[in-house]
Amino acid sequence: MSGRISVLEARFLPREFFLNMISQERIEDIVPHLQDTFLKDYLAPGAVREDFGALPDRCFYDMALSLRGNCPSTIPVDIFLLQSDYLNLKGALTGATAFPFPISLFTQEMLLAIVHEDYAELPRSLRESTGWTAGDAFQIDSGILDIMLDGSYLRHLLSLANEIESEMVSIYVKERVLAYIVIVLWRAANQGISLKRYQQHLLPLEDFTQVVIELTGINNPETWPAVIGGIIGDLFNESLESYADEQISSFDLKVTNYLTRIARDGRLQTAGPERVFSFLAGLNVEMQNLKLVVTGRLNRIDQDLLKERLKDCYV
Repeated sequence: MSGRISVLEARFLPREFFLNMISQERIEDIVPHLQDTFLKDYLAPGAVREDFGALPDRCFYDMALSLRGNCPSTIPVDIFLLQSDYLNLKGALTGATAFPFPISLFTQEMLLAIVHEDYAELPRSLRESTGWTAGDAFQIDSGILDIMLDGSYLRHLLSLANEIESEMVSIYVKERVLAYIVIVLWRAANQGISLKRYQQHLLPLEDFTQVVIELTGINNPETWPAVIGGIIGDLFNESLESYADEQISSFDLKVTNYLTRIARDGRLQTAGPERVFSFLAGLNVEMQNLKLVVTGRLNRIDQDLLKERLKDCYV
């Protein structure tokens, strides 16, 4: 596996590659560059203009599943696949029978059973939600269900991080969870949504339970950095210096770059879960950058703005 990862990592692209793509004036001039990326096998005629946004996600999912089948432990891969499973779970809990997101940990049979109110295989992390009552699942307010699913997703991530014996992966996941909490609460505060809702339905969240309780008791995010603490708190504080409508996106970008720096440490490992985990973290960033650049140029987004939003590359 380590040898395969080394070969794949050699295909990662530097920041200069993306800057060159952004500088192209016509989309027709961007397409040839995609032949040098992991997406080259997904570029059917017309695919770029018709539905490019879905191609990076499909590429990432296919690669993750391919690696998962050869991993001694599936946890390093499952951490990245989990989010799409929860999006499908939300669909099942609202009665949908078509699941548009990649299926991995939560099978289609399990999701269809939930649609028919059979909750036998419902994730334990959702059962642990404060206020969850399976019998009333379809009666839950959609806003509250979103909060419950966010909490369930984060608990599931933390449980996977607790199972894996890797300090680097554990740090990465816990920092990601903290940043996710901050973004969810920040958006709610900006939208005027009562943060007490989150204290009621997002918890419990292991070591972050107290952070959520404290943050939801403070309506003004400008005073949050001391509660958040650590590097995530510092990045939050830096983001407050941005224009009000750019603060959350600025924070998200800073956190992504910070997590990429953590993931790069996995390249130094010759074996173990860090190799696969770090590669997928790098691939995830590369797919996000490709989506940003191509869809941005298709939608005539300002080139300087795209450069500002470009995430730090893995290499």
